Amino acid sequence: MIFLQRVKKVLSGAICLFALTAAGCGTSPAPQGEQTGAAPAPAPAQEQTIEHDLGKTVVKGEPKKILSLHPWISDFLLSMDTTPSASPSSGPKATEFTWYLQDGLKDSVNLGWQIPKPNLELIVQSSPDLIVGNQNFGELNEQLSKIAPTIFIEPVEDEKGVRKMRDTFLRLASMLKKEELAQQKIAEYNTEAEKYRTQVKAAIGEQTAMFLRVTDKELRYYSPKLFEVLYDDLGLAKPANIPDASKSFQPLSIEKLPEVNPDHIFHLHEGGDRVSSLRETAIWNGLAAVKNNHVYEVDYDLWFQGFGPIANRLILQDATEKLLGTKPGK
Repeated sequence: MIFLQRVKKVLSGAICLFALTAAGCGTSPAPQGEQTGAAPAPAPAQEQTIEHDLGKTVVKGEPKKILSLHPWISDFLLSMDTTPSASPSSGPKATEFTWYLQDGLKDSVNLGWQIPKPNLELIVQSSPDLIVGNQNFGELNEQLSKIAPTIFIEPVEDEKGVRKMRDTFLRLASMLKKEELAQQKIAEYNTEAEKYRTQVKAAIGEQTAMFLRVTDKELRYYSPKLFEVLYDDLGLAKPANIPDASKSFQPLSIEKLPEVNPDHIFHLHEGGDRVSSLRETAIWNGLAAVKNNHVYEVDYDLWFQGFGPIANRLILQDATEKLLGTKPGK
């Protein structure tokens, strides 16, 4: 009897072990998707709608590869600690990135100059998640949007027409959900601008300054529209007869220069022979800025193309150094 009872127990245990192996021995099967070792299904990418200067654009997820179509857009992106995946060169005749952005763009694809018509093939090859253009590319919205979601931003202007760096920065930052960082960078910029403004005011007081560009065709006298950094941030006094800020510039004949007669001239020249002939005239040599050696040659990429926290900070430094005749103090 005892022997038979032991056999029954062994058989019973064996049957249970077999059942456990084959069917779980009384346990419920795990729900589908919760099997041991099964990878969870990926969450669908969330969509966001970005409101920009030409409407609204739907973007799936957070864009990682943001392509810039203009150097000043690259300036703003870098200032938001965002490296553009691709960026244009510094100008129509240039093959390199703008010199003061080169370090920040060392890992970016160089698109070459993109105005008036962008290189769509090269943009496609760079596989962007988001394209950021400005007013130069509005007519190409449909073509660019077929490559990747595209947003547009123009420089923000005040009621007088002056182009505002800080407001433009915040506008783009709001599109990319980087407002807090932008506010921080603006606060840092304001502190630096105040430092330079104080030094310049102490050195030259209310002396006037102008931006004069000499092309191969004409003299151009630039309004405050493009130079908030000089007349607001640095606090320079405006000379007589300055153009209205609703216009970027107005042509100026040599004969009209004495009516302006600024104490300081920031001089961008591209005219070759025209510059040489201008410097030989009695009118030019009779200007206060010329007689006092207060004419300062400036860089095209920085002073004319530059716009954004990086460029504006460098212009502040450069202008202060030129006006003081020495490197600005700390």
